[in-house]
Amino acid sequence: MDWTPAPRRSSAIRRDQNFAIIGAVISGAVVATGLAMLLLARVNPDGAVRVRGAVLDIVAPIWAVARAPVDGVGRAADAVGAYLGAVSENRQLKRDLAEARAELQRAAADRQALRQLRRAEAVTEPRRRLVVTARIVSATPGSVVRTAIISAGAAQGVKLGQPAISADGLIGRTIEVGRHSARLLLLSDPASRVPVLISRTGEAALVKGDNKPSFELSARAGSDAPLKPGDVLLTSGEGGIYPPGVPVGTIISREPPWRVRPAASPLGAGFVRIEAAYQPLPQEAEGPIFDAMVPAEARRQGGVAGTVRRAESGDGAGEREGGDE
Repeated sequence: MDWTPAPRRSSAIRRDQNFAIIGAVISGAVVATGLAMLLLARVNPDGAVRVRGAVLDIVAPIWAVARAPVDGVGRAADAVGAYLGAVSENRQLKRDLAEARAELQRAAADRQALRQLRRAEAVTEPRRRLVVTARIVSATPGSVVRTAIISAGAAQGVKLGQPAISADGLIGRTIEVGRHSARLLLLSDPASRVPVLISRTGEAALVKGDNKPSFELSARAGSDAPLKPGDVLLTSGEGGIYPPGVPVGTIISREPPWRVRPAASPLGAGFVRIEAAYQPLPQEAEGPIFDAMVPAEARRQGGVAGTVRRAESGDGAGEREGGDE
């Protein structure tokens, strides 16, 4: 009897044949299953849906186990990347914090010096006076937003030409006043004009609405320093309507014409503060600057300057009439 072992080559061939047979069986099973599913979907769609659901329940755990190593490697790579990014971000935040602390110290010194100067010079400034806090009940979304309605009116002390300020910045001013509601002229309206200061340069300018999501910056007067994206615009207090220091927007363009992104939007603002006019203008205030700074409806219906004229004339009836407005 021949006990000589079979050559290794024949064993390898047999193994390849076995693998080929197994692959053919699996492929045939997959093809047969697919054909059966197609046939079942044509004959009984509801049954096909149930079968697919059952197959999905069987395959999903297997697929999850098979993908676990790949997902683990991906999560590890994300963790390493996040750690490296956190290190660099932490360093940048430390640098920013150091700069912010230095700036805060300088600002504190400036505030102290300003307080001393005001005491020494007996500087007098108008005080901001809150009339009412009201909810915005209506504002049309989109790029043509021009007016909004608030839930407060003459019964709550609201009058024409009063500024409306949200938690984020200036919203507009009142142009129509009812008994328990009022209409606001928003900054995006073409009739809106707001005198502003560019906080970085101290330059005066005018922000105009043009029925677009952003505003137009014009009528710059001052150092004419180059503007940069990110420059913040604050109300200057000129014109007597808007108090100074209220955020209006941020410059977003890199070259003229300069565009301003609003600091506050009436959509989602919720509540707004209605304040009294910051500083009534004197009776002789006239001309193009007065026309640009003071709302036409306030001039026409006894607003800012009219209040001063009635007060100077001492006409009590006129004062009562202005209060009813």
